[in-house]
Amino acid sequence: MKTIPLRPKSFALAALAALTFTLQAGPAAAAGTESAQPQGSFNQTAAVNSTSADKVINQYEALLKQGKLPKAFSYLNEHIDEVTKYQAMILVLHLENAVKKALPSMVDRIGKTSVQTQINKVYKIGDSFADVIKRTNDKSLKALLQEAADSGFKLETAEGFYFPVVRYAALQKFNPYVTDDIKAYMDIMTVESEKASVKDAGLMIGYQELVNRALSQERFVKQFPSSNRIAQVKQLFQSYKILTFYGVNNTPLFDYDTKVIQPNAKKGYGLILKWNDTKSSPYLTTLQKFMNLLADQNDKLTEEVEKFRKANVPIQ
Repeated sequence: MKTIPLRPKSFALAALAALTFTLQAGPAAAAGTESAQPQGSFNQTAAVNSTSADKVINQYEALLKQGKLPKAFSYLNEHIDEVTKYQAMILVLHLENAVKKALPSMVDRIGKTSVQTQINKVYKIGDSFADVIKRTNDKSLKALLQEAADSGFKLETAEGFYFPVVRYAALQKFNPYVTDDIKAYMDIMTVESEKASVKDAGLMIGYQELVNRALSQERFVKQFPSSNRIAQVKQLFQSYKILTFYGVNNTPLFDYDTKVIQPNAKKGYGLILKWNDTKSSPYLTTLQKFMNLLADQNDKLTEEVEKFRKANVPIQ
């Protein structure tokens, strides 16, 4: 995989993919919410009045249809306890869909040269939209960034370019009201959006955290095979398997010159395998076999190791 130079106008979406591989799934994969059967408990709450719930749903869906994301967030926050757990799940997933649908437009607006210049004047590493808003005196910038924050986005940067990504923590706050599978899904995605695994073609998390994230994704796939978000988590899990066994351009698993595995990877994987029951996880079973093979190959990327990767974790 080679890093391709990108023009600023189109950089943000590509950078987003580089940050988290599949953090933002496409609209097609996210559609069809109503037809899916929820996982976990979704018993009707006796206290929910069906007429009141219908009113909430209709008003909320109207806000989404009009593209009024800040008002939709506020409205759902105030009224989500007036619908059933299953209905709440539907509403939250519709909100996620709406935020993702609005992402390209917000990318374009924040990607304008004038906006980039104003952000760059005050930006400090790790800043949020709120931080930039506090420092800038540009009223139009304040309004734009506040709208972005209220619409469910967070500020990210890569290679000197500033862009929004979905802030899953804003959706995760609805976890007490949704079904178990969507609760688990939001937890997984919040971890991804709060700290990207990959940035500027380099690994941004430790190898133990990498494996632990993959394990949580694997557990989701096993526990909630019929979840509405199973496709997204499967795709994310696949990207993490690639990260585990190959790394990325600027943090390859094996040194480009010596072909020896990264010392931190060897140590991190070894500790994970020591602390966990590999038989309970096909992913860990494969990793154990991989590390055993590496031990026989003096920790080097040999032809045998390459054959193992292609057979067990192929890059498609």
